[in-house]
Amino acid sequence: MPQLWSRLRQRRAPAVDPLLTLETQATLGRLTTELCRLDRADGAFGRAHHVRATQGAYEGVLRRALRLAGGDDALHHPGDVVGLELDLAARGWTW
Repeated sequence: MPQLWSRLRQRRAPAVDPLLTLETQATLGRLTTELCRLDRADGAFGRAHHVRATQGAYEGVLRRALRLAGGDDALHHPGDVVGLELDLAARGWTW
């Protein structure tokens, strides 16, 4: 019986820190809110730069979230935000 238990324990995937998952989801939510705010800001100075910077940060956090969820972000091309979002949603993530 002890041998069976040790084999079962070895097969488990390492547990992901739930606080890290929650922090990542909160960051995705904040970046989404910021992108919506920038979308509504007409004629703001440097708006295009801020949009690009926020989109880059959003994609980076999506990739980190996908790795946390057990996915492979290398399967998605740079700029494939929709694919990353769909992959995370399929794994049960919300933000």
